[in-house]
Amino acid sequence: MNEFLIDLEDKPGAMAECCEVIGEAGINILAGAGISSDSAAVVIVTDDADGTKAALDSIGVSFTMRPLETAVLHHSPGSLGVFTRSLAENGINLQSLFIMKTDGEDVHIGYSTA
Repeated sequence: MNEFLIDLEDKPGAMAECCEVIGEAGINILAGAGISSDSAAVVIVTDDADGTKAALDSIGVSFTMRPLETAVLHHSPGSLGVFTRSLAENGINLQSLFIMKTDGEDVHIGYSTA
């Protein structure tokens, strides 16, 4: 599984263009987050990395594709803190973290590291 960090213009419709071209290619977006301040960016996870790369290339946006690790945590207060502290104690720097889904007592996360 991979994530795509996409640099966007901070204007209406920039994210829509990316999501539309991915959807038109028959690719499902599984998770995502967007943010803007001085610039805009979105990070998405899809079910087809090669297809997503081709779709984004076709509209000329700048992006970085990174491997995404996954883990299942107990759905309780503090579990994400324990997980991220463990990474930190092992010298692992997080680049991104997604809550992919919750399933009863479990939380499925995706994350990338430096």
